[in-house]
Amino acid sequence: MPFPTLALLHGFLGFSRRGPIEYFRGVKEALNKMHIVPLIPEVPSAGTIAERAEVLARKLFRTDVPAFALAAHSMGGLDARYLITYLDPDRRVKSLLTVSTPHRGSLLATWMLESRGPIPAWFRYVGRPALDELTPEACAATPIPDREDVNYSSYASCRHADELPFWFRPYGSMIHEDNDGMVPVSSAHWGNFRGTVRADHLELLGWSLGLPDAQSGRPFDHLHFWTRAATDAMTAAEEKTS
Repeated sequence: MPFPTLALLHGFLGFSRRGPIEYFRGVKEALNKMHIVPLIPEVPSAGTIAERAEVLARKLFRTDVPAFALAAHSMGGLDARYLITYLDPDRRVKSLLTVSTPHRGSLLATWMLESRGPIPAWFRYVGRPALDELTPEACAATPIPDREDVNYSSYASCRHADELPFWFRPYGSMIHEDNDGMVPVSSAHWGNFRGTVRADHLELLGWSLGLPDAQSGRPFDHLHFWTRAATDAMTAAEEKTS
């Protein structure tokens, strides 16, 4: 059986590439240097989980690749879980590694949907219908069961409030537990939990919007993290194909 193909999956309001701007900043090039050629499929940025998963399935399964390892950031992990359970009849997905995925939702989504003001109004305008499915209530109401033949694992990320960029702090403070400015650590746990990294939600992708600071470990070494995560996901998938 050939080594599984890696796919990197973007999150809410995400994309694959916009001109010179990559969602996974520099990650593809770093993986290419390791002779890993990832797929980075784009799905509707604010679509429902089902809509995003259906587009993802079409893009992955139109190839003749026999086995996939998925590594997903944020909402991309929910898309992947839906695809694995409902849209993969040939059982080609062998592993899923999620990174700061709101498996149990986030109170920040609730705030965006219910609060007044220009910022939540803007998020409602650009973020629906996806936003409606990212609240804790929505995630609890529509559980997605795991598939026994898939290796599921996860990472969370966290920064204390005083380490978050100043513009991020009000949003992190709405989540009354450890979080990365958007997703609670407890919500990111799924399957084999691999630990919590010291980074905010965007810093995970290489988009560090705070000043460099050695004491707080900013900027986060996202290239080291994603190359390690990718090889872990592919190794887990290979174990399921043997």
